[in-house]
Amino acid sequence: MTSRHRIIYRSAPPRGITVADDGYRRSLYLDGDSMQSCMLLNDPEMLVMEYSQAMMCALFFQPRPARVLLVGLGGGSLVKFLLAACPEAHIEAVEINPEVVEVARNYFHLPDEQRLLITLAPGEEVIAQRLAAGGSYDLLLLDAFDDNGPARALLADQALRRCRRLLTPHGVFAMNLWNRPRDNFPAVHAELTRIFDGKTLKLALSENDSNAIVFGFTEPVQTKKLMQFKPVAGALARRTGVNFVRLLRQLHWQNG
Repeated sequence: MTSRHRIIYRSAPPRGITVADDGYRRSLYLDGDSMQSCMLLNDPEMLVMEYSQAMMCALFFQPRPARVLLVGLGGGSLVKFLLAACPEAHIEAVEINPEVVEVARNYFHLPDEQRLLITLAPGEEVIAQRLAAGGSYDLLLLDAFDDNGPARALLADQALRRCRRLLTPHGVFAMNLWNRPRDNFPAVHAELTRIFDGKTLKLALSENDSNAIVFGFTEPVQTKKLMQFKPVAGALARRTGVNFVRLLRQLHWQNG
């Protein structure tokens, strides 16, 4: 956060939620200087942060999701993008902190939308409940973080296996992880690859080496033929303004 930012919201300790605005962008910080979400004031649905753009590469493989489960709301960037980009999608966003939901609604234009359900609960509990109820999802996105990294409960073997079982036959799983030396991303990636029986892709981000996305699938992935999705990436880029073709090339280079 720089001196140009004006703080427009700060929660009482020990919550650690801050919203800052520089007149062009509005940013959400959790637990100090860790930016969790960013919004362009003149284009609230645009995905600004590279990690959120990378997570939406899941749409290459499932371009018309009907049911989406997202764990970790933040400022609602992924929710707003999905509502706009996927008009047929019904989205359940799970958030453990009710104050985050209020901040997203009051400062980040999170809409009151019939296709959006907000559930206040720990993500691992909702995942278990939805599986027990026979639920299934075309997209399952995990983006629950604090300053120490991804929520530990969501890294547990049982939670990740439940995520896989919640996917529809053509469903896609995507998890936002950190790629700092102390996070041991290679070990987490290896564990996810084992759980998904080798059906994974990874995307370590070029501009921010703290983030890496792992995608999991129910069907084999032809890593040598990822550029076949270029028409899908191009169409999505034209509709949303995000350079998805560049992200597809990175995905191809890192997994080919």
